[in-house]
Amino acid sequence: MMDDLTKRSVDDFLDAVARRTPTPGGGSVAGAAGALACALARMAADYSMGKDTVSNIRDRTEAVLNRLRGADEILRGLVTQDAVAYAAMSAAGKAARDNPAAKSAYQDAVLAAVAVPMETAALASHALAAMDELKDFANRQLLSDLGVAAVLAEAAARAAWYMVAVNLPQLADTTTRTKLRGNIDETIRHCECHRRSVEAFVRSHLETE
Repeated sequence: MMDDLTKRSVDDFLDAVARRTPTPGGGSVAGAAGALACALARMAADYSMGKDTVSNIRDRTEAVLNRLRGADEILRGLVTQDAVAYAAMSAAGKAARDNPAAKSAYQDAVLAAVAVPMETAALASHALAAMDELKDFANRQLLSDLGVAAVLAEAAARAAWYMVAVNLPQLADTTTRTKLRGNIDETIRHCECHRRSVEAFVRSHLETE
């Protein structure tokens, strides 16, 4: 069983990514980037709740914070899950080459491998929607951090897109391929929309101060 990659030190994780091994690869990096984006946005949200914060803003900030926590937690898990799914797909592919009867299992493994970056992108979109809401009542001293979080979250989703795209051709079913490609493309559009909204807001404040 693969160890939890998020339990490694930052140095160990980066060295593992750089090593000449298939995993951790792009999918794990995408998940880690998404989790980092959520963590940074959580800091911005936390700083937006002071003792003098009015109750309705506190409630909205708490709601955003909870959404970011949820996305963060799942994204951390996907860092390792991506490596596990890739290893399973590789093993299933080898088995299918040796035994045609194993082709169905290989298709299932490809779907599982595609599902991880699909979820990474969806969670990044979910987090970006929360950041887009947070911007209106975020602590103005933390807007630069919120901008970084938004850019990084979109990057995580775009990185996940590549990991979906590279494996989709392995799926035999054309309808499934088309549906999944349409889903990930739509997710990326949502991410871009929210990132643009956050970034425009942050830039407007930084450039006038």
